[in-house]
Amino acid sequence: MDGRDRARGVRLRRSVAVALALAGMLAGCGLVEPKQTYEQAYEAMRPDAMAAMGEAWPGVEMAEYSAEREECGGLDISADKNASKIQQGVTYRGQVPSGDRRSIEELARAVGEGLLERGWRNGSSTRSPDEGDLKFAEELPGEVLLTMEKPGVRGWVSVSAYVGLQKRNSVSVDLVTECLRNPEWEKR
Repeated sequence: MDGRDRARGVRLRRSVAVALALAGMLAGCGLVEPKQTYEQAYEAMRPDAMAAMGEAWPGVEMAEYSAEREECGGLDISADKNASKIQQGVTYRGQVPSGDRRSIEELARAVGEGLLERGWRNGSSTRSPDEGDLKFAEELPGEVLLTMEKPGVRGWVSVSAYVGLQKRNSVSVDLVTECLRNPEWEKR
């Protein structure tokens, strides 16, 4: 191997290092598309959340309160967003029967424990992750909020318990995806 071959090898290794660094930067900036779609993220969260709600709040009829899809595609610096990426959020709400004497903290914690048993973790990567015991993201007068995430899924679940109308405890669960690829956009 002569000097030119060694120099070519050094240049090649440097080029590969630069390419890998650039790919890492693009992924960190969100310019490299995640493979997971907003629909896949939602469907990966929904069964666990529904099962945990059913186990934690027997007798509470949870109704879909709202479902929203927000267009979040396009360049971050652009004020115009398009549907190439979507963030989906669905809220389920219910009212706790008057005979259920659990506190709002106990109501929220019951769903959180059900999610922990299914492999979820407290917090979320974008909203202060916590290790170990369940910790409330917020505790306001008459309301508690618990945020959970499922590893490998780009989204989170927020469990809220609060004192509602007529001093009855109410509960809600929000399933929210990150801003993720919309597979329908490619078909246009």
